[in-house]
Amino acid sequence: MSRPYHYFFKVVLIGDAGVGKSSLLTKFEEDTSRKEPFVSTIGFPFRVRDVKFGRRTVRLQLWEAGWDTPSATSSDPARGPRGVLLVYDVTHETSYDSARRWLWRLREQGGFGKMVVMLLGNKGHYQGDDRQVTWQRGKELADEAGIKFLEVSDVTGTNIEQALVSITSAILAKGTILFSKISSFNS
Repeated sequence: MSRPYHYFFKVVLIGDAGVGKSSLLTKFEEDTSRKEPFVSTIGFPFRVRDVKFGRRTVRLQLWEAGWDTPSATSSDPARGPRGVLLVYDVTHETSYDSARRWLWRLREQGGFGKMVVMLLGNKGHYQGDDRQVTWQRGKELADEAGIKFLEVSDVTGTNIEQALVSITSAILAKGTILFSKISSFNS
C-alpha cells in the first residue's frame, strides 16, 4: 500500500565515481530516526523517500545519476529533476576540482533555472591529514555558485537527514515563487 503524499520531486545525486553517491543512498535508507518507511526499488538506481513538513508529505525519488543517464539533469520540469545533490569527497582533491566542472556543466545546460542545486562534501567525518578539502573551501565554492552547502558522512550519517530536508525545503520554496509568478502573470 502506498502512502499518500502532497508533492513529488525527483532529486539526482551526481559527482565523480567513488565519491560515495551509492553509500549516501544507502544511508538515506538506514536512517532509523525517521518514522516514514523507505521504499527501495530493486533493479533501478533510485530510492523513494518521504519527508514530512508539518502535515504535508513530500515524496522524493532519489537517483544516482551521471551525464549518461537519460534526463538526469534535464531542466525540463516534466522529465528532469527538481533538485541536484552534487557530491565530492573531502579526502580527494580531484573530486572537488571536478565539482567545479559539474557546476559549470549544470549552468551551461540551464540547470540552475528550474532546479535547486546543493553541494555536498562527503566523508566529512575525516579530520586532519586524511582531509584534502577543508569545510571552508567547500563553502566558498558553494557561495561562488550561489547554492547551499553541507558536509555529510556516508559512514556516520552526519547531516544526511539535514541534506534531504534542506533540498526539499528549497525546492518547495522555489516552487512557491514560480507558482506565485505564474499566478500574478495570469491575473
